[in-house]
Amino acid sequence: MPLSVPMMIYAYWAFALLVGFIFFKKEILAFNPEFDTRRIILLALSLIIIAVNAWVYSHSTTDGGRLLDIPTVITFSIGNGIAETFMFYAVFRLGSALAGRFTQNPWAIFMTGFFFFMIYSGLIHGLFWLNVLPHHVVQTSPYKPFFMPVQLLIASSWALSFFWYRDIRTVIFLHALVDLTMVCNVKFSLFS
Repeated sequence: MPLSVPMMIYAYWAFALLVGFIFFKKEILAFNPEFDTRRIILLALSLIIIAVNAWVYSHSTTDGGRLLDIPTVITFSIGNGIAETFMFYAVFRLGSALAGRFTQNPWAIFMTGFFFFMIYSGLIHGLFWLNVLPHHVVQTSPYKPFFMPVQLLIASSWALSFFWYRDIRTVIFLHALVDLTMVCNVKFSLFS
């Protein structure tokens, strides 16, 4: 018997939470209090990028006439914000660790981790999310070409936040904002 869409999402989240608690216990329990100028600028840019993403996303998707389900909005924003951030950083850390075996160059290590992050992001969205979420992409939107560049900027800011500061908590919050935008525009239900 195939799993329902909500059960597939919950299973993905459960696996991601397990990964997070195994590999990111230190980052979850201890927040890096260093807020130098670079970090403040990175956070400000991340918020601006997320605002641009919200505008582009809302102008390149459709809700198909579905109604907004507030319990889904809350559950999905928080649940996916936490779970998927853990998965993104797990593959980022894997790539960084592999690169660290061959070089001590911090930018080579970062770029390898970022490459892994992007590969995973593309795979999970292309093979999972596009298949479980209702149709929502407006192929004819004049804003659709801006979607991927904005996503790349989001991923870059999050990867730098983790690479420089091991800041997983802020990125969970930022990811939850992105997921809030998505669920409010796509309007699907985890509970029906």
